[in-house]
Amino acid sequence: MKLILGLLLALSGAAFADSVSIGIGGGLPTGTIGISNLHPGTGEIVILGDSLAAGYGGKNSVGIPATCLADTFPGNPIENLSVPGLTSAEILTKIGQVSLLKPKLIFVSAGGNDTIMDYFKPGTYPEAKTMTELGQLFDDLLATGAVVAYLGLNPPYPNTSRLPLAADLARSKGVIVVDGMAGLWTDKSKMSDEFHPNPVGYLDLCNALRSSVTGVYP
Repeated sequence: MKLILGLLLALSGAAFADSVSIGIGGGLPTGTIGISNLHPGTGEIVILGDSLAAGYGGKNSVGIPATCLADTFPGNPIENLSVPGLTSAEILTKIGQVSLLKPKLIFVSAGGNDTIMDYFKPGTYPEAKTMTELGQLFDDLLATGAVVAYLGLNPPYPNTSRLPLAADLARSKGVIVVDGMAGLWTDKSKMSDEFHPNPVGYLDLCNALRSSVTGVYP
């Protein structure tokens, strides 16, 4: 009951327009073996996805993904196409915009809102639908020639089994999986709500993102 109340409060407080995207647990592998499009050269950096990609709850913290990557790679143009509340299907519709930018590095967060939708209305967003869409998303993003980093998701909530599977899928395709929420779920001093970091938490996410991509980009 407490969990369900927390979910409802998060949904009503942030609203579906701001959405409820979910972060990750721990234990993800590191290293560059199998990563696609290594060292593509300097160019456009694209932020794509849902509320975690957008930095919801971060209050313009230097740790939110767009600012984090701008500070990590000064002088590289940054295009932020993230929108809180997007499902995997909606994120897929932005591939055309991404391709036109000819990016060299893409950070994407996707799949959490599919899970939330299916939790509250079972059967409306099946796991198989998410996996198919994310598989296509990863393929399309890699086809741009960019290094792609995905915010892996594995929250301690019900109905989230698809999220670690999505991280495995990303890894199998040569996408970097960023363990950006490790340790944050149990540290409420670093969370703005049930699902999103606060400015301090986004600094942890930024450190994980930075350490994941600096060895492969530019």
